[in-house]
Amino acid sequence: MSIPEPPRGLEILPEGGADFAGVQESVIERQPSSTPPRLFALVALVAALAVAALIVAWVRSGGGEPDAVEAGATTTSEPPATTTTAAPSQPPRTTLPPPTALDTPVGDLPPARPVAEMIATLAGDPTGNIRGFLYQLDLLTGAASYVPLPGLPHTLVDLDGAIAVGIGRNVMRVDPQSGDTVVIAEDVTEVLPAYSPPGIVAVVRGTEHLFARVIGPDGVFRSAVQMPNEAIVHGALGDHVVVSMAGSVMALDGRNSALRLGAGRVLAVGDGHVVRLQCEAHGCQITDTAFSASVGADRRDEWCTDICAEASGRFGERDDQDEMASDCKTFCEGYPIVTGAIDERRVELPAELLAARPDRWSEQGLMSPDGNRIAIRLRHGTGMPAGVVVVDLDEKWGRHSPEIGVDLGSMAWAPDSRFLLYTLDNDVMVWDVDAGPGELPSGRAHIGEPLEHLILREPQLPS
Repeated sequence: MSIPEPPRGLEILPEGGADFAGVQESVIERQPSSTPPRLFALVALVAALAVAALIVAWVRSGGGEPDAVEAGATTTSEPPATTTTAAPSQPPRTTLPPPTALDTPVGDLPPARPVAEMIATLAGDPTGNIRGFLYQLDLLTGAASYVPLPGLPHTLVDLDGAIAVGIGRNVMRVDPQSGDTVVIAEDVTEVLPAYSPPGIVAVVRGTEHLFARVIGPDGVFRSAVQMPNEAIVHGALGDHVVVSMAGSVMALDGRNSALRLGAGRVLAVGDGHVVRLQCEAHGCQITDTAFSASVGADRRDEWCTDICAEASGRFGERDDQDEMASDCKTFCEGYPIVTGAIDERRVELPAELLAARPDRWSEQGLMSPDGNRIAIRLRHGTGMPAGVVVVDLDEKWGRHSPEIGVDLGSMAWAPDSRFLLYTLDNDVMVWDVDAGPGELPSGRAHIGEPLEHLILREPQLPS
């Protein structure tokens, strides 16, 4: 009876552990052989015996160098010295972007793309020296470069040319050329963008209250508000922090007063705009509230003195005239500073949004730089991604992204508010939102890296 051969390409190895009870299968690549295994073993044994016989005969005949033979036979009573060589320490593992993506231009760029510089974050190797990078791509020439960061970034904000990243609980302004960082906020739990002028909102949450500070690119404090911890912070316009709580949307200026913008859910905060979704009995609509809030010297005392001096004559001969004038000044000083008119425009939901209930929209969308468009991420009823819908608040139309039913990553508007970029797999999609019928709506920039937190800005002139 022939003995079956063991299966090829499979080896059983001990898995490790105290009892070695488990086993691990390791696949080993082997080339099939037509020669029987026993013949191989016999040939090897004969060759080994022949070599041993030749060595013995050579030694007996005195061949070779005598000194070497005697040295081999000499013994000593001292034990041989033992030298232990430590294995060289391995440098920390850090995954750097491939040279093809950095040392040479990115050649695969779509023909229709914005004249802008794209900046994104790129994570390092989490198993080694944890760090991250700023990845910079000139969308006009394809030139790519990166700047090391002192840690893994979780936030990226464009501060009108300056770049800020959130790393751990710190917010740092980064020089994209040298990589030098300056801490502009510490001990922060949330970081959101501020507009009009640009800055950041640094949020610290406690057990009962949250504290939101508005800080400029230079780290200069602008204003701050304190709210119950259940409040949601969406960003800031000037010195007003936009928050929502209990169905109300407010802009707080840090003086214990609120400019109530209305009810509903905040969809986006942009440069001079707060866009919210407002649903009533007859249906839902998008409301865009535009206003500008002052930043700088507070002249409220001067204004209130003049206002209350005029109003005091209307109190007549009342005995409490002085008290009423004092109340007027107190009320005036507590009222939020708002410069310019407050404008509102309402947009009916386009068909692209009516197909999905509001609870399947993203928590907060992304507003274009001109304040006229908002990109909203959608999900199916199963929770799976359903793409992105752009709503034009000025022309009141909606358009669905060319990719439907796939997970689109970070998004960023081009400075001209025409192109929307978003990550897809390890590349970046460039969507021409204004593409007409018969025109190619999007193209793919082949990056080959898992980028996050995109921003787009005007090309920077060399200094």
